[in-house]
Amino acid sequence: MDSQKLKHLLAVVEHGTFSDAARAVHLTQPALSRSIRALEDELKAQLFDRGARRARLTVFGEVVAERARRIRLEMTQLQRDMELLRGAKEGHLNVGFAPGPAALLLTPFLIHMAQQHPAIKVRTELGATTALLERLHSESIDAIVGDSYILNSANNVAVEPLGHLAAGLVCRGGHPILRHKRVDFDTMRQYPLATTTLSTAITRRLTDLWGPEAEQDKLFTLHCNDLDTLRDVTLASDTLLFGILAVTRRERAKGTMAEVPIPIDPHRYGRYGIARIATRTRSPALDVLYAFTREYWGEMEED
Repeated sequence: MDSQKLKHLLAVVEHGTFSDAARAVHLTQPALSRSIRALEDELKAQLFDRGARRARLTVFGEVVAERARRIRLEMTQLQRDMELLRGAKEGHLNVGFAPGPAALLLTPFLIHMAQQHPAIKVRTELGATTALLERLHSESIDAIVGDSYILNSANNVAVEPLGHLAAGLVCRGGHPILRHKRVDFDTMRQYPLATTTLSTAITRRLTDLWGPEAEQDKLFTLHCNDLDTLRDVTLASDTLLFGILAVTRRERAKGTMAEVPIPIDPHRYGRYGIARIATRTRSPALDVLYAFTREYWGEMEED
């Protein structure tokens, strides 16, 4: 059964006669009659009582007309929904953020979605990139913003690089460690050290510089993937926070936090990317995430 036959049936119902309906759908009256007869043959039921001045539905025809109206409404709604989806005005978006990207992107991204795309339903998850990859492969999330080293090593994942961000050590303003012009490894370890799950590149760089004692499990005393919490802890104590420097740029600009003068290392940075399943077509809602992330990340690199 095709939708054209149902359209012709509704035309007869709404215009009252076969001749008026034929003109409305741009057919000859015999052609319209053949279409209705074909529908009756397919359904094995007479749909109109013929012979009267106006076409009248039979009891079978009333059932078919009711369903045809629903189908027409659903088709109209389907077309509308597709137009909204193409314009990124509706849809669903599930995104996973690693700790660093979450601290940098999550709040501005959600503000952007609330202001510019309020009808798109957004759900976010925070976690280490390895854990988020499992969620991506199970299709529980649509994309990840995370450690590009880990993302690039995964199968069936398309990764778009976002560039790298410098890492370093920060503390509260007025911290006693700031009396030192240059802080060595032993001085740094006199204080609690906090971090999130570090990127693979940064972890390797720390062990290259300071040896096996700089492995993440040995070096750090506080580990939390919520950087907002770690910022609060650092501001309220002598804790030193290690991670992406861009995360604390506002606090450092205000003087409530400061960068600890550890030896300069131009290779101490994290590489990040945005990833999705390679075989899945990007939705317009996902395009919004990509566009926002590229622009916002570019602004952070310029800083």
